Amino acid sequence: MSGQHGAGLASVPRGKVHTDPTGQTSSVRLGEVRGGAVSRPPTAENVHIEAFDPETVRPWRFHNRAGSGMDEVSLSDLAASIARDGQQQPGLARQLPPGDSHVAEAIFGVRRLEACRRAGKLWRAEVRDASFPDTQCAALMHGENAWSEGVSPLENAVQWKAMLDAGVFKSQTALAAQLGCARNTVSRAIITATALFAEEWLARLVRPVMHEFTGRSAERLAQAYAEGSRRRAARKRADVLDPGQVSAQRLYDVLFAPPSRPSPWKTVFSRRRRGRTGGGTTVAKIERNDAGGWSVTVRPHEQSPLEMAELAEQVHALVDSETAEAAAVRLGRRLTTMLTAEEAKSAERSWLEGCVWTAAHDNGLDWDRWQSAAAADILRAQPHGWERAVARAVGGRGADPSGA
Repeated sequence: MSGQHGAGLASVPRGKVHTDPTGQTSSVRLGEVRGGAVSRPPTAENVHIEAFDPETVRPWRFHNRAGSGMDEVSLSDLAASIARDGQQQPGLARQLPPGDSHVAEAIFGVRRLEACRRAGKLWRAEVRDASFPDTQCAALMHGENAWSEGVSPLENAVQWKAMLDAGVFKSQTALAAQLGCARNTVSRAIITATALFAEEWLARLVRPVMHEFTGRSAERLAQAYAEGSRRRAARKRADVLDPGQVSAQRLYDVLFAPPSRPSPWKTVFSRRRRGRTGGGTTVAKIERNDAGGWSVTVRPHEQSPLEMAELAEQVHALVDSETAEAAAVRLGRRLTTMLTAEEAKSAERSWLEGCVWTAAHDNGLDWDRWQSAAAADILRAQPHGWERAVARAVGGRGADPSGA
């Protein structure tokens, strides 16, 4: 491996790999003494870890991170972590032949590669030589991504189709066997990816949000396209939409739902994030329609904790307004789970009033001190049994089944 791209090509036993502050690679051999106990003898297999200048490494052409975890907030957070603590987990690199524009390609660890570039740090990776086959690269990447920040089912489907089209795998059966997937899972994924990228009018709307799709939402959209009867109308609707304007979960309704079914959606809350190349992306949105429905679309990895808290408050306020008529019922249920009849009788008055006031406000009821005190008196007296006392405390005399 050429010395132009990093330091310290190391041959170390497979096991737990560490990097010390000097950048040298060390290892913990399997079979070392741990707290007085000796484990199995060390294995013979070696791991080669090397540090690369990120500018000399390109992503593998079959990598499956089209968008998952590649947003600004997620990458910035990871870059800050690497700048502070170093790269904790190496990626996987494969050497490229001499004369190529890059010295290696990232099989997995593409997020870490970009984060290291932003942080001005070398990217550490386990290195395989140029002859290491694409089939094994696919299996290792699929296994690694299952434990890291999730890749969507549609991103996997597109990658699988690309490898089949390129002849990396001879058949869907061979691909499924190499990745450890069910044959039916691969078949359905290929059908879905083929349909959603068959025509550019649909592909341009799917591509920016493909990392948001669940398996079911992608299949539903693909089936509607393949069925064909509503395709012409869907294409007319698509012509007036911008890429990324409609979330993955709403794309089916916007394109293929019958005209009489959906009500117009109105945005009641929206947060957009500017991109590095201009424009912007909606990262959080709350919408309502005239039929009383509402939806929340959010990209959690693109939100700071403060922004997520603000969004939660917006959703909480919406739920409170929609369920205002049921607030007393919720309060009654809350009180019966918080207190027993014996506790209500024996508790100090001020404590009981505080419990009632807190539960009322948590359930959207703007009760004052006097209302809370009156409810507490009813609960303490309990003239008609515990459930009846709770119902009357919450709903007044009209809620008492006896009519008293």
